[in-house]
Amino acid sequence: MCRGAPLIDWIRTGSTTAELARHPHRSLSLTTERAEAGPPLRNRSFPLSPSALFVEASRVADHVFRVEAYVTLLDKVLALYRADGEVRAFFGLSAAAERLILACDAELDRVSVARIDGYVDAATGRLRFLENNADAPAGAVFTPRINEVVADVHQQLGLDGGDPGEFAFRDDRAFAAHLLAHAERFGARSAGLRVAVLQPRDAPSVEPAELVAQLNAYGATAFLADPRDIELVDGVVRFAGRPADLCWNKVNTVLWRGLVEDSGDLVDRWCRALAHEGFLHVNSMGARYVAESKLALALVQDPRFADRFDAAERSLVAEVLPWSRTLRGGSDLPSEAEIRARAKDFVLKEPYDIRGDGVLVGRATRGDVWGDAVADGAVLGRLLQEYVAPVSCPVLCEDGRTVPMAVSLDSFVWGGRFVGFGAKASTGDRVNVFQGGRKLSVRVSGSAR
Repeated sequence: MCRGAPLIDWIRTGSTTAELARHPHRSLSLTTERAEAGPPLRNRSFPLSPSALFVEASRVADHVFRVEAYVTLLDKVLALYRADGEVRAFFGLSAAAERLILACDAELDRVSVARIDGYVDAATGRLRFLENNADAPAGAVFTPRINEVVADVHQQLGLDGGDPGEFAFRDDRAFAAHLLAHAERFGARSAGLRVAVLQPRDAPSVEPAELVAQLNAYGATAFLADPRDIELVDGVVRFAGRPADLCWNKVNTVLWRGLVEDSGDLVDRWCRALAHEGFLHVNSMGARYVAESKLALALVQDPRFADRFDAAERSLVAEVLPWSRTLRGGSDLPSEAEIRARAKDFVLKEPYDIRGDGVLVGRATRGDVWGDAVADGAVLGRLLQEYVAPVSCPVLCEDGRTVPMAVSLDSFVWGGRFVGFGAKASTGDRVNVFQGGRKLSVRVSGSAR
């Protein structure tokens, strides 16, 4: 365990799990009872542990500065995409994607909602940002519910977590309130706001339905909608006939490209809607296609684009990002033979992926599979990224054992402001709920109460 980590309170993390493990079945049954008594908190089933990853409240301010500065840098990348032909060529997006991006008003090109996923590097204790989830990040409703359940269980068991300050991240209604406030900032009325939450009709998930219920409780008229049902009729954007002033697009970019880009008619309809002043799409298409792309992590580091960024931005990048390059080429890209030989030092990523399916960890990938992925990486635009070994955290599991698991530490950012932490834990090489992992509560610890 890396005790020099600048953010994680290892003493409280370890001592709390040790206390939970003294009476594991009571701890686990209380967690199950509390979770089942409340609203849903999972899209995909996983065992909810009463363990938590504790973060030092006194060290959150530095993290807030870094993560907000990074999102501001992503906003700059969106502006560069519009203004700089070389930047557009770097991303290599389809003509349909470029039309969708440019159909939006440039003023809206901001990463309004994001989850920045990271690992605390086991070698250095530094938090490194591994990818930007800026299309339809999961967890805005469910992460606060998980944090609330675990905090309640700890309180029932007499385990002190200290004062979390302003970053407890336990209000599951806060994201719905943010969407309504976001609409107001752009001139939309919050009372009776008509909100489409986008989901393919044949693949609905639980969290979007929960968000619809919350928005309706706030007085909006919210509904689930399929992106293929959009039309602009008589000056109103509609989905299957239902009018919408705002849409929160919960369709992952991988699915979005398959649903929308291949239909010229659908792209036309979306471009007309995005250009309509009475309709607000969250996030912008630029955020979804550009900031979401793994290649954004390479652009801000590539020596060919160094003159687009100032000294402070380059310093931030060096501090928070692992070394990353596109396999499409570059002056300092290792040779294909070297990448093959040094597989244990690298990770390969698709520009867009879902559920971790587009990620290959070199040290966990068969040599022939790795070699093939490297060979066609330039054609497919894969990202080559330095491997970051994550720290491990003790997790009380459903069978009563305490198991060390690799953990992520993720940052939710709404409207350019950090709002709270989430985490995932796994015994596998990819820390992802859809790859056998689980969500883990994060508690911000302070002085004892």
